[in-house]
Amino acid sequence: MTAAADVPGAGLRSAISFVGLVLSIYAVYVEWKVHHIREAPEEMEEEFTALCDIQAIGASCSQVFQLPQGRMLSYFGIIPEGHVLDVPNAVLGSIYYLYMLLFSQLVPIELTYCLTVAAMSSSVFLAYQLTFVVRELCLLCWSTHVINSTLTWNLFGPGNSVKKQKSV
Repeated sequence: MTAAADVPGAGLRSAISFVGLVLSIYAVYVEWKVHHIREAPEEMEEEFTALCDIQAIGASCSQVFQLPQGRMLSYFGIIPEGHVLDVPNAVLGSIYYLYMLLFSQLVPIELTYCLTVAAMSSSVFLAYQLTFVVRELCLLCWSTHVINSTLTWNLFGPGNSVKKQKSV
């Protein structure tokens, strides 16, 4: 077994993962803020507008985050709704990007491959849902889909780690 640090592209993977982590943490903040406003609107001193809510182009991440698809574990029935592990997708993304940033270079590459395939599969499903089912524009969501695609390309694209790993 080879650690991910021995595989080409580790530096780029770390940089992309850092951006993904920052975006995911912001998404968690937006979800928390919107939930807090709905639970206790009288406590809010000023109106909250997320940076990713851009009325001029019809983009609203805060609305998308509140959809059932925003909690994939309960959406697919893996975790019961309301369970402590029924976390927003942004929390799952934060965990994934943190893993990619800090731990992926310390463990066998096969685990990184599996997690990357899972993240990309989630992105494909969510992109389909955004485009064809809920028909909402979420710039923050699309940014993370691009990041997941880039991480997948970094690991599996031509001349990248999977090809080099097999030739060793």
